[in-house]
Amino acid sequence: MKLKSGGAIIVACALLAAGIGMAAPAQAATTEITMVAAEYGGMAAFWKDFSDKVSAKYPDIKLSVDVVSWNDIDQKVATMVATKQYPDIVNKGDYSQYAAEDLLYKGDQMVTPAVYKDILPAFLNNSKYNGTVYALPDLASARAFFYNPAIFKKAGVKPPATWADLLKVAKAIKAKVPGVYPLALPLGPEEAQAEFQIWAGGNGGRYYANGKWVVNSKANLQTLQFLKKLVDLKYTQPNPAKCDRTACAQNLFAQGKAAMINGSVFLGSWLKTDAKSNVPYAITSFPAPKGKKAVTLGVQDYFTAFKKPNNANLDGVSKVLSMLYEPTNYLAFLTAAGGFIPATISGGKALANDKKLQPFIKLLPSAVFYPGDQPAWPAVKGAIQQTIGLGVVGNRAKSVLYAIQAKANAA
Repeated sequence: MKLKSGGAIIVACALLAAGIGMAAPAQAATTEITMVAAEYGGMAAFWKDFSDKVSAKYPDIKLSVDVVSWNDIDQKVATMVATKQYPDIVNKGDYSQYAAEDLLYKGDQMVTPAVYKDILPAFLNNSKYNGTVYALPDLASARAFFYNPAIFKKAGVKPPATWADLLKVAKAIKAKVPGVYPLALPLGPEEAQAEFQIWAGGNGGRYYANGKWVVNSKANLQTLQFLKKLVDLKYTQPNPAKCDRTACAQNLFAQGKAAMINGSVFLGSWLKTDAKSNVPYAITSFPAPKGKKAVTLGVQDYFTAFKKPNNANLDGVSKVLSMLYEPTNYLAFLTAAGGFIPATISGGKALANDKKLQPFIKLLPSAVFYPGDQPAWPAVKGAIQQTIGLGVVGNRAKSVLYAIQAKANAA
């Protein structure tokens, strides 16, 4: 039956009122942000909770996090990149390869200006490729100078501030506390590159500077000669080149057989949990030559974000990472990861009363880093680990450094 126009209008109005034959209101599109994150230990529960928080704050964003073991994460990300299945965010220990391929957003694009300003400058500087920040530090670790206050009391000495002080303190300990090595010096393969960088760093020495390898610099040679002097005077354990950090140096300290040692933020818990030791310890900054600035060794991992056409994922990435760096969420991330040091100013302030972390937090602004953005670094690090300890034997300091320099230049 053909309806008159008036009847058609009435029917249409009735259908409208009933909601029949009309399109439903458009729903806001959901943006999925994918992340591949390293497993520090217990991270799955944290990321599940954080993803729920993201959805509550931003209903149009779904954060999906794949937590992957350190053994597998490099290969997984490499495969995703090779097949162009780029994750939006990656959390792991390197970034420069993908920065070199122009696949990453810049650091100041990844978070709000306020969050970017909150990140410690030393760690942003270590997140650069060709002078531009392409990654953000997820967490930090540092080293400090541990000493046994009971041994120091017996020797009648105070913590050394300079290399000259260290020689005097070591001499007193050797004379007044028999059976104790003044300094545990691990230059064995496990982590010789860290031990030497800390001592050399305080003397202004680096492995790489101003666009070139400088392993054989004057500052590095002076440092190796100073360490050799400590060995020659028997202020260290015998044969540092065969002494690894954990099995040798830390065990000597745990047994009360070494008065001083370079230690990480986890040394205190290692002494109690792994070594079952009640040895007393205190923490201070590293000795440096008079007139030079003491440093610490900074270690960090990174957040990176892969670009999508027309920056389609940038808004979601920025919201997720900016929210993650909010103090409450960020401190929860650090706790889940095992108690690392915050790489943000606000995080450091929030932990102002944490007696375990504060000494390390105070040292962070003076952190120096490995040249991890250099493709040759793995080969150079291996050479340092295997041979730097030989430089404290005989008159080999110069030849050892020059041999490592040659490998660096050839790599």
